[in-house]
Amino acid sequence: MQLFILLFIALCVAFALEEFVLIKPVSTIAQSDPVSRWIELLAIWVPAIGMSITGATVRAFGELWMQGLVNAIGVILCLAGLALRYWSRRVLGRFFTIGVVRQEGHRVVREGPYRHVRHPGYLAFVLFYAGLPLVVGSWLGLLVLAVPALSIFAVLVTVEDRKLEQELGADYTQYKAESARMIPGIW
Repeated sequence: MQLFILLFIALCVAFALEEFVLIKPVSTIAQSDPVSRWIELLAIWVPAIGMSITGATVRAFGELWMQGLVNAIGVILCLAGLALRYWSRRVLGRFFTIGVVRQEGHRVVREGPYRHVRHPGYLAFVLFYAGLPLVVGSWLGLLVLAVPALSIFAVLVTVEDRKLEQELGADYTQYKAESARMIPGIW
């Protein structure tokens, strides 16, 4: 179990570094409308609290199921989430912001992971947040981390789709018809 606790900590640190060191400043949130700003802040804080609760429950109660396949699946989901998030940001390039912020030359991006889903960065978060509790074998972590994160990102995707359609018009409407929101072939 010690190995998986260390992996849990390493993955949390990797996530924090990727999100808060390698991205544009959080000041772009201030350019969002008030409702989007609250949803975006919830998308940051609820998972952070969920990660803390997950870590605390494992520390207090130890492993909640046997080590092995489930833990390894958690590591794979987390690494896939980190990689997809990084790839999504790289493909968006200068258009990547926290929230929808209209920029000069803004266009619909259909390359890379955006060929298949409109919000691969949010799918990446969901993969990471679903995998993290599995890394340490915490059912409670799934309830306090994965379920709230999925709910928040489902709302955020809906709000962003509406805003992007307003900003980018018919091109985005066509893109919506050709691609899934977050899960290819499902949603």
